[in-house]
Amino acid sequence: MKLYKLFALAAVFGMTACYGIKDEDFPELSAITFGEVSDVIDVNIGEELVYTDLKVNSSLPVTYEWSYGQRKQTGTQQDMASITVISDKADIRYTFNRVGTYILRLKADNGEDIQFKYFTLNVNSGMDEGVLVLCDDDVKGTLTFIKQLPENAGADEQEIFPDVFSLINPGQELKKPTDMFISAYTSKEVQYRSLLISTADENGTIFKLEPKTFEYYNKTSMQENGGTHCTGFAGESASSAAYYTLMAGADGKTYRYDLYGDFVSERPDASATAKVDRAGRILYRTSATGKPKMENVLYNEHTLIQPENAKVTKLDFSGYKVVNFSAKANKNIVYVLLQKEGAENTYCIKSTTGALKAAKPVLPDFVVEGGVKMDRNSIMVTSFNAPDFIYYSYDNAIYRWTPTTLPPTAPKITLPEGEQIMSMCTNFMGSFQGAAGTFETLLYVATWNPDRAGENKGSVYIYQFSDDSLVKKYEGICAKPVKIMYKYRIS
Repeated sequence: MKLYKLFALAAVFGMTACYGIKDEDFPELSAITFGEVSDVIDVNIGEELVYTDLKVNSSLPVTYEWSYGQRKQTGTQQDMASITVISDKADIRYTFNRVGTYILRLKADNGEDIQFKYFTLNVNSGMDEGVLVLCDDDVKGTLTFIKQLPENAGADEQEIFPDVFSLINPGQELKKPTDMFISAYTSKEVQYRSLLISTADENGTIFKLEPKTFEYYNKTSMQENGGTHCTGFAGESASSAAYYTLMAGADGKTYRYDLYGDFVSERPDASATAKVDRAGRILYRTSATGKPKMENVLYNEHTLIQPENAKVTKLDFSGYKVVNFSAKANKNIVYVLLQKEGAENTYCIKSTTGALKAAKPVLPDFVVEGGVKMDRNSIMVTSFNAPDFIYYSYDNAIYRWTPTTLPPTAPKITLPEGEQIMSMCTNFMGSFQGAAGTFETLLYVATWNPDRAGENKGSVYIYQFSDDSLVKKYEGICAKPVKIMYKYRIS
């Protein structure tokens, strides 16, 4: 066998010699090489990646294939679990719609040589801090994000993502949104992972998103867990084993969303205490460095209830209707404006602790001819930078009320003609506050104008708390607002 192999080799060499073929007569293949370039590429979701940095060297024409995919959990750094082709050109022009870290691969082929170049691709949210506006256009819900720009940004600069929900979560359908809630760490130090959106769709769906990236990762059906839908979120509470927010159901019952287990359950003790039609919260801190409190309150026209762990506190106002209520930003005191039943223009003001202990009179019955400029639909907002005041909406204006005095008759801020105030908030940052005086400095107002030209009728106006001046406006940027909320930065 060995002799046979030797004879065969000799025959090959003999044939080479006979035909006069020398080693130098074999043509040299055209090799592909790459220029020096970083192996890491960063891009923000929703922004087009334009990549032209890589130089490919070849004496022959080259065909290209750019692809990306998830890295396999096992294997080498270059093993891809999935492959999506995004370009057949020398450069990349592509918009990514999923946040994450991926492998980016270039395959270069000139017919004689094939070479691969691998990159680490970081698709970032680019939405660390800004304003969220939950909207409804009667066809679908949208989640508009206005990015917080640096202080040195030009007056006309703006960065708006018109629908980050659809952009980041293709295939998920948001219909008939009713409210939005973001975890604020006010009751318990927990993993920051809770951005809830409630809906009145056929399933009463509650979506849970990752608030850093807006990625969907859970949804719960209230139709399956109560046969209803959520009309509004309250505050947040915690026990030794739970972390949750309470909700008002369209059926008048009180429900709980567990932020650890992502399940909905009724609070039968609260439901038996009072039928509620609204969810609210009392938000305050007792010192400049103190941790804010965001306590649950649910209510109807006559009653406020506060379900906390194993008990429910009830506060009835017999003979009066609740017009509205709010805590002062720097005190655990809730002020309630009440209207006397059977006397439309007669009111009184009572106060209670945040725990809804027995109410005390602040102002006895007083008469306002024509009625006060406040109602159940008024949105109440406080700021620790203006702790003596409560800002609230009425018609297309914003009033500033010292709750130990009569409600004001003249507004501090008047929105442009035709703008209907739909929601308000401050730049509240949960437990992640800076130095005193640097937080809750701005008032964000989401409006809707059905007569506005163009497809988008929703706008956002930003005012300074210190002097009520207009800071910035974003007009005609979204559909009909349902809720506005500040999405604060977190590491």
